[in-house]
Amino acid sequence: MPIDLETVETQHELDALMEFEIAVLYWIKQNLQFSTLDSWVVVLNDKRVYLLPGLVTAGSLIYFKKAKGLYYVLTAAVTVLLTDFLVHEVLKPMFARPRPCHDLEFLKPLIYCSNSYSFPSSQGANLFAFATITACYFRRASVPVFLFALAGCFSKLYQGVHYPSDVLAGMVVGTVMAFSIYKIAPKNWNLASEVLPLNGPGWNIRRILLVRLSSLGDVVHTLPALRALRQTFPDAHITWVVEEKFSAVLDGNPDLNEVLVVRTREWRKNLTPATLKEMRSFYRELRGRNFDLAIDIQGLIKTGVLTALSGAPLRVGFDRTDCREQWNALFTNIKVPAVGRTIHVVDKNLSMIRALGAQDLPQEFVVRIPEAAQNQAQEFFDKHPDLGSHPVVVLHSGVGYKTKQWELERFARLGDRISSELGASILLTWGPGEKDKVDRLSSHMTQPHWVAPPSSLHQSMALFDRASLFVGGDTGTLHLCVALGIPTVSLFGPTDPVYNGPYGSPHQVIVKKLHCSFCYKRTCPTHNECMDGITVDEVFETVRTCLNGSSHPAPPRTQNRIKVD
Repeated sequence: MPIDLETVETQHELDALMEFEIAVLYWIKQNLQFSTLDSWVVVLNDKRVYLLPGLVTAGSLIYFKKAKGLYYVLTAAVTVLLTDFLVHEVLKPMFARPRPCHDLEFLKPLIYCSNSYSFPSSQGANLFAFATITACYFRRASVPVFLFALAGCFSKLYQGVHYPSDVLAGMVVGTVMAFSIYKIAPKNWNLASEVLPLNGPGWNIRRILLVRLSSLGDVVHTLPALRALRQTFPDAHITWVVEEKFSAVLDGNPDLNEVLVVRTREWRKNLTPATLKEMRSFYRELRGRNFDLAIDIQGLIKTGVLTALSGAPLRVGFDRTDCREQWNALFTNIKVPAVGRTIHVVDKNLSMIRALGAQDLPQEFVVRIPEAAQNQAQEFFDKHPDLGSHPVVVLHSGVGYKTKQWELERFARLGDRISSELGASILLTWGPGEKDKVDRLSSHMTQPHWVAPPSSLHQSMALFDRASLFVGGDTGTLHLCVALGIPTVSLFGPTDPVYNGPYGSPHQVIVKKLHCSFCYKRTCPTHNECMDGITVDEVFETVRTCLNGSSHPAPPRTQNRIKVD
């Protein structure tokens, strides 16, 4: 009878593989097994351990992630069930390979060794199907979930209930099954695509909450979005919740029905019984408004919490990648499409209102200066008649943090040159906590100049309203002047003017682009080269160009409604 050499060679290869796999199991038994690890492996394979954490995790995903969490849980369950069916009912009977713990005497499994076949490993297949589906939906969870799956697969080798090839085959089967099911599952879990626009038929949005707490520049950057929101929902009652320090910008705004003032900064600093009482009172006031729609246009954890506490059934926020603090995404149930930092923050805010159904996006900053503040500013100018006899250039040296700071000596030299060479009046302005800084700046100057008096936000706005030009760094005062329609010359370093700069025209930005530009750091690890590289000469020439193109005197802009080109 002839011998089939191909069959003999195949059998020889299988025997060699079997010997190698037995050697691997023997090495694990001799070198890795010890009592403490035995206990951990038993716990790892006890399915009862995962019941409660699994239910809590599934419930949390459904609660926080809404549709995405629900469909992930359903897809993961279907994937694991189908994978388990394929392995147990199709593949294992097809190969009919016995488990090593039945045939090899030196293996004494730590748990009961079932009578089912060994190839491929059902645990390896199920674990990798679960890990792959999880990674497809939540990329950040990939590393921990695959480490968990690998640990579960290794436990089967450790116990001697599977050969290495069984486990590897199971891993491959689970991964292929998961990708196959994920391909046919819906990919877009963004609720915005399902419920927007909210101004269309079927939606009755009567009360809207807009959440933007701070800072001054950010509140100003939200004003065009408020204008668009009012035009999109002309009959709605719109409430803005804002920090007490910045609420004056919203006084008299015709697009708002109500301003709710909050003091989260004070609450964090002074947590007392009185503070807790104030927090409880604010919560009741917020909850009692019965909002239909809440819009978190800031993207912080604290703004997300306030949005959720409002009780609004529809809570709109940015995509997680656009949130300043990504945990903010847990508190909103409608996400607008991500836009990143490739556009100005004003346009980013407007994109949220566009997603709500806005047809027209007016690029308008609406602010109001009370008559009393205008009168006080006029009194200051009347006391200093020489100040108003020439074009007024405001120099504002204050900034939010030191990486934005331009040297005071350079501001002084700039002010002296503007006064002596261009014949303009120099007004030095300052904000809370900046009196010492403006006094030092004043002491460095040799030409006549004026220092603004202590002023409220309204009074400062009235002073700026009489200026022909503003010169300063990236600060809220800059953006307030933009809203007032005052031409500006701004100095940028750690922040990107494309995203954070003055919006529209006529505004000039001076920036020195370096390899480390736009780091957004509050402290510089080197020598603040991005700001130090800006010279007095180039700022002066920019100021000269701006003043030559402006008219004087600049009357107070009583309407303060500026459409930006």
